[in-house]
Amino acid sequence: MIKFQPEKRESREVAKPPPEAIRRVDGGGPWGPTQFDLPDADGKNTQAIIIVALVGTVILLIIAGLWTLAYFQLT
Repeated sequence: MIKFQPEKRESREVAKPPPEAIRRVDGGGPWGPTQFDLPDADGKNTQAIIIVALVGTVILLIIAGLWTLAYFQLT
């Protein structure tokens, strides 16, 4: 079996922070907030979750009703 030597490459920087990161003084660093800067999850978004779930259920029921109506109209 022939073994090839891996090609040697020079290391270089892959990504740089955005230019506006120089002026940023708070917020966790050049890429934005870290996990320690994020607000605590208090569970106060339960009302939003319930509203989204109810709206999604209503939309699915409307789609199912329209599909059923179209099915019986075409057959």
